Amino acid sequence: MGAPDFLRKLGGRPGDLLLVPEVDLRAFAAGATVLERPRKGGKVRGVLFRPRRRATLPGDLRRFRALIEEDGFLWVVIPKKTAMEALGRDVTFQDVLAIALRTDLVDNKTLTFSGTEYGVRLVVRRHLRRGGSGDGST
Repeated sequence: MGAPDFLRKLGGRPGDLLLVPEVDLRAFAAGATVLERPRKGGKVRGVLFRPRRRATLPGDLRRFRALIEEDGFLWVVIPKKTAMEALGRDVTFQDVLAIALRTDLVDNKTLTFSGTEYGVRLVVRRHLRRGGSGDGST
């Protein structure tokens, strides 16, 4: 899959401002304007990150949620079950959902990043965005 196609699958567009703290994930955001750390007081369209431990996930989601635009997204890149031990990470899809769904975030897409990792996209629930439908849908 070419770089513009992958950016589109992430939900981004060429030139979008994306925060991607980890160097090896930046290739997936090719075509966007990629930041390695947040700008003071500024928002980004999306964040692409890899949580290392289940225990740090709530803080990661809170911190990165505060950085995205209202219609932005978070991509949480996690190991496939078969690769968890080899990658030394314990975050699962169920962990991401359990924590995210207690916030204003909801999952709306998954995407394969490699043979060992995939990502879960989280967005702000539609009815909580300005101009949202208010009908309770995501």
